[in-house]
Amino acid sequence: MSKNRIIAGVVVVLVLALSVTPAVAKKKDIIESFDANAIMQTAGAGSMATINIYRWSSDAERDEILGVIKSATAGDREVAKALRGQEKAGYAFMSGRQGYALRYAREFKTEDGGRKIILATDRPVTFQEAYQDTMAGDFDVSVVILTLDANGKGDGILSYGTELKWDDKTGMISPTNVSSQPIKLTNVRPKKK
Repeated sequence: MSKNRIIAGVVVVLVLALSVTPAVAKKKDIIESFDANAIMQTAGAGSMATINIYRWSSDAERDEILGVIKSATAGDREVAKALRGQEKAGYAFMSGRQGYALRYAREFKTEDGGRKIILATDRPVTFQEAYQDTMAGDFDVSVVILTLDANGKGDGILSYGTELKWDDKTGMISPTNVSSQPIKLTNVRPKKK
């Protein structure tokens, strides 16, 4: 066998290997990260939560989601479908559980120098909820609302299975069933790098 045929064979093998090898995704840079104590209000049990934010949602993304929320009717899945179409904005993790991809992340400055951060994702309904036919199964959006002081510390809520409505009086989006949800975030703090 000639040297040129061996080289040509090696090149063909390398080209084939590279064409079937999956590309390694570059890990996204985290622009903000928070740890919090998560307390299930109904059970009094606690856990740890970590929230990693990769990017802030654009004004165009906000307008798209807002348009869907304003036109949504109770029980439809349009808000979750619209969120699924958004690029990942981060991840939220509960200790010992798989994380949820965040599809929406916006921050607002408050008058006292702090911030309010609103995060949302299309929340999959679990088998247990579908089996038990709970109200949370009617809505497949999860919302995290963090209220932070100027040092990035504060509290918040984590609401699974939430319905989002537009409130004309306040000019803001509001989750309608937060009071019935069991998870409160306390001692929210920036994660040490």
